[in-house]
Amino acid sequence: MLYFSSTPFLGKAFRQRLSELGYVEGKTIVIEERFADGDAQRLAELARELAASKVDIIVATGSATAVAARQATSTIPIVMVSAANAASVVSAGLIASLAQPGGNVTGTTDATFQGKLVDLLRELVPKLTKIAILANPTNIATRGDIAAATEAATKFNIGVVVAEVARAEEFPNAFAAIRNAHPDGLIVSVDPLIGDNGTQVIDFAAGARLPAIYDWGGMAKQGGLMAYTSKSIDYSGITAEYVDKILKGAKPAELAVQQPALFELVINLKTAKALGLAIPRDLLLRADEVIQ
Repeated sequence: MLYFSSTPFLGKAFRQRLSELGYVEGKTIVIEERFADGDAQRLAELARELAASKVDIIVATGSATAVAARQATSTIPIVMVSAANAASVVSAGLIASLAQPGGNVTGTTDATFQGKLVDLLRELVPKLTKIAILANPTNIATRGDIAAATEAATKFNIGVVVAEVARAEEFPNAFAAIRNAHPDGLIVSVDPLIGDNGTQVIDFAAGARLPAIYDWGGMAKQGGLMAYTSKSIDYSGITAEYVDKILKGAKPAELAVQQPALFELVINLKTAKALGLAIPRDLLLRADEVIQ
């Protein structure tokens, strides 16, 4: 039995790859899905529930889900999907290293590049003096991401204000805090909670006429101004293949954790026009995708 714990984005592609590997859902493999619906506090309860039911594998999307699963069991194999950057995953005790995870957790991580986000905002807003960061404090990558962004900003005497959201109902207060801080730009550290509420984040930035950069390309495609993101590796395929290997006897401790090595810049010109922003030509030439 396989437990698939995530936001739904992996579902179809994940199932397709399992089918290609010879699995027939409902016959040779059973997938039980559990979603916290943006409430991180439910993750621990869901993880304990499935650990108690003795599933064969837990597939956990995102850092918070992986941590909840690992806290619930040290024996059931866990395949994490697009978890935090390597340093955060190691410091959280999920793995010993990328090459040799060493326990019951393997899978894929993301990368950290918050300093680059600061640099891109500086190019976009030449008189940048203050940056706001919207982030989820329950995400294990958040502390490192904020530290990296703050370090990069401090080098240029740019102030940083952090607005936190751990639950969906906290967005209005976070938006109010950002407005009151009067920043010149916004960095959005996207995780499942913020991604699930992406429309209201994008609408807020537009209403506040605030240049915003996101660390997930999908946000720019949804109407966000700009995104710099790790170029997506085949999370669905890798996850399904790791599930297959584990079901056939491989140990998570010996399956190297994979992470992206390439990055892409996405710019939404329609949003820039609405904000009255002229995107520097050099920035446009470096963009991997420009949305008209």
